[in-house]
Amino acid sequence: MINKVAGVYVKFENFLTNLLMIGIVFFVFLAAVMRWAGWPLSWSVEFAQLLFVWAIFLGANRTLRERKHITVDVFVKALPQKAKNIIELFTKILVLAFLFFLTKYGFQLSMENSSRQISNLPVSYSFITLAVPVGSVLMILTILSQIREEVIGFKSSLSNELKS
Repeated sequence: MINKVAGVYVKFENFLTNLLMIGIVFFVFLAAVMRWAGWPLSWSVEFAQLLFVWAIFLGANRTLRERKHITVDVFVKALPQKAKNIIELFTKILVLAFLFFLTKYGFQLSMENSSRQISNLPVSYSFITLAVPVGSVLMILTILSQIREEVIGFKSSLSNELKS
């Protein structure tokens, strides 16, 4: 059941990040064409910026889930597998700590910006800043899932070594 819900969520997140990128391109293009035509749309670029912030944080979770973040693993590759696993787990714990920090202060920032409006849109600025804690919570869930998978894999490899 959980895997089915996670699969639906992954498809939705992929669709949404793709849609956000299309929206960014569309609204920036629209702003450029309208400015060229002599009727500038000041709200178009700001709306594209709003979409961009959400695309960054949802895309960061998507990249984390697909394990496609940039890494520097020159030294880690030379280590034995157990050391690699320990370093991977330690790194994920550090990232979790940072994401909890972002979540806490991101929500505070959103609350502080709730009365502020985006200059040319009737939208609260907190809608932009809310991308930080929402994206951070999603990345926390992704990392916890990855840690769970790695611990299960480590336990099974340990039991296979004991059987041999």
